[in-house]
Amino acid sequence: MPRHRAAGGDPFAVDSAPLPALKSVHHFSKAWSHIAAEQQVVQALHRGPENAGPLNAHKLVLRSLSLMRTLSPDYLRHFMAHMDTLLWLDQASHKPPTAAPRPARKARSKP
Repeated sequence: MPRHRAAGGDPFAVDSAPLPALKSVHHFSKAWSHIAAEQQVVQALHRGPENAGPLNAHKLVLRSLSLMRTLSPDYLRHFMAHMDTLLWLDQASHKPPTAAPRPARKARSKP
């Protein structure tokens, strides 16, 4: 919530400085993003192709995610956050398809 400025003539002016974040909120956010990244990787590994060749792109990405999860969980969390952002930006940039206007119907002539 914005804070009111004590000094100045405008009583409705607000201070734009952000409030300090609580440590517990930061820890919760970090733990939640770690759990979410872990779940996404596990789900992706279960949905991966079973009989893919060694150079299959999908299989290589899944192997990279698995190795990231093992070697550096923090980097995996950071990487997944970037991928989620890129996916959101990609989806936001696409406009929903508009329906093509129907051609005008011919008027019937009465016999």
